[in-house]
Amino acid sequence: MKNTIITVALITCLLGLACPVFAKNGDPAPKGWLLVRSGVANATANYDKEDSDSDDKLQGVSVLCADITETAANVQNLINTDGTRVWGVNRGLTRASTVINLKGNVVIDAMPNNPNHCLINGLTVSQIKGIWH
Repeated sequence: MKNTIITVALITCLLGLACPVFAKNGDPAPKGWLLVRSGVANATANYDKEDSDSDDKLQGVSVLCADITETAANVQNLINTDGTRVWGVNRGLTRASTVINLKGNVVIDAMPNNPNHCLINGLTVSQIKGIWH
């Protein structure tokens, strides 16, 4: 039985059908994933405590990320997975593709009590302020 399940999964992947992907910490988040940032994400003050490299590119900007459609219910369900903080009413939404298209990257960084945590790297403050809606 176990071999049958593995065989069916392999054939499904080879045929190009929906194939489960097991992402792990350090993997890049795929372009289509939704990103959610707590607070007023398009304000400079939201990044005052973030680290930057020598080129003034932000490093390790905390977001939630998941492969979901952008509905109010889905966003709230994603936020509810974050047991590390209390979220207020302000939040910013964007897609990983927006970060990637600006030459930044989004890295999966699941944590205890925050399984959908990701990090944005490689954008300037002015770039990152412009990506949220």
